[in-house]
Amino acid sequence: MSQESLRGEIDKEVEHSEPYPSRSKSGSSEESKVELTSISTLESTEEEVDEKSNKYKERELDTVSIFSDRPFTSDIPTAYSEYTSPRFDEKQQPLTMPDIECLQNRLGGNISICKFCSGILLVVIVGIFSIILSSVHKIEEGNVGVYYKYGAIMDTVTYPGVHYMTPFAVDVFEMQIRPQTDTLNPMRSVTKDGIQNTFKDVQVITRIRVDKLVHMIKNYGREFKHALVFDRIKEELRIFCANSTVDEVYNTKFLAIVAQVKQNVIDSITRLGDGGLEVLNLVIPKPEIPDDIAHNYKQVKVQWTEQLVATQQQKTEAIKKETEKIRAIADAERNKAVLQIKIQEKIIEKEGDLNISAINNNILKDKEENGANIEKYKIEKEAEANKALYTPEYVQLNMAKSMSNNTKYYFSGQESALGGLITKIFGN
Repeated sequence: MSQESLRGEIDKEVEHSEPYPSRSKSGSSEESKVELTSISTLESTEEEVDEKSNKYKERELDTVSIFSDRPFTSDIPTAYSEYTSPRFDEKQQPLTMPDIECLQNRLGGNISICKFCSGILLVVIVGIFSIILSSVHKIEEGNVGVYYKYGAIMDTVTYPGVHYMTPFAVDVFEMQIRPQTDTLNPMRSVTKDGIQNTFKDVQVITRIRVDKLVHMIKNYGREFKHALVFDRIKEELRIFCANSTVDEVYNTKFLAIVAQVKQNVIDSITRLGDGGLEVLNLVIPKPEIPDDIAHNYKQVKVQWTEQLVATQQQKTEAIKKETEKIRAIADAERNKAVLQIKIQEKIIEKEGDLNISAINNNILKDKEENGANIEKYKIEKEAEANKALYTPEYVQLNMAKSMSNNTKYYFSGQESALGGLITKIFGN
């Protein structure tokens, strides 16, 4: 609270105090004298004010929180409640004012000390909380954590999750263990015949074995892939090119580069890194060769393409001829099959006619046989009937009857046929 506000509060207390009815003109003059009291009069009571102020400060500081940042706003008139308002009828005791500036300076200094202590305590608490937070760390999925204590790598490896480490003494680094694709920088090599070529965009997919991770970091650092994989690929490519011509590298043996380089790199990892890295895939594009050689290869490829076109045309013509032949053979086979089918139909038809004729013949034969049998039976029956009917007596009788109707018979004795017949008929 400022000095002007304190003075305003005191003036209000004086104005609101109850006036005495017996106050006279002399009292008014005394009041004027009190208002015009000099600073020297106020200094006479400095010791008393200091003592009262110290008591007030001790009482007020006991009730103020050290963590509060609110300004000190105690009501000064309350602090000076022991000093009663001046009575105008008490002439023996002159009215004195306390040293407000001195009181305010003393109280303000103590409050500044409290604020300073509160700030220091707050900083300490925030620092402790920050240290606790910095010691707790999280390992993401697909990674593992490796730890360095005072710069030396520890054998501990942590897996994904939340972990705790010693602050200021231990540092943690995350290492990716899931398959990772790396693209190598352009690599230059020289072939056996002295042609320089450049391999670009060589890609390799590798995976770290967790049980060998600390061993590889101890020997080659956290960038162990450079020493075990990337540098080995460069070395193997240069060795392959040094033992091959540009035509072999660019054309004839290009497909064998990947298998040979990959196998040699795996052997190097096994020998140098105890098999701590797995090479899952290796992609090596065709190298870039000098422009003039590339132009010659292009011309060769153009001619080769023309040869392919001519060869393909020959194959096409041969295929057409073969197709026509196959088509003619197929037509002949089809006609033959059709003719065979027609002949087979005729044979079947004739066989049918033959069967029909045989059946008709059998029918006619059976019919004739039946007729002959009937006629035979008739004749046999008639013969049997005639045999039974034409007895010698009956024959002689009918002979005699027939001859009786003729008047004349010419015969030449008994030796003639007629004579012999008559003799048989008529007997002796």
